Amino acid sequence: MTKKKHKKDRSVSSFIFTMVCIAFVVVGVLCATRMYEIHKRKESLLAENRRLQEQKQALIDRNNELLIQGTRSDDSAYIENVARSQLDMVYPGEVIFRNTGD
Repeated sequence: MTKKKHKKDRSVSSFIFTMVCIAFVVVGVLCATRMYEIHKRKESLLAENRRLQEQKQALIDRNNELLIQGTRSDDSAYIENVARSQLDMVYPGEVIFRNTGD
């Protein structure tokens, strides 16, 4: 009878050892999977951060251009130049001659 009990104790301890090993493997796989997901998310966020930094710099550059343009808009010579070149405006009585090249 002692042999059966000893054999039964060994099989129970072997079963527990196997279950502990399986648990470690499962936990290891879950941790590795989670670490991979975190790594991919980090790469995605870094790429988005780079894109947003580039967009920020483009907006800063555009804002500076508009500020410069705004300071020039107080200059009457600049306003006249824009009116003549972009809006084709003339003073009353002026005649515009255009050379078409033909």
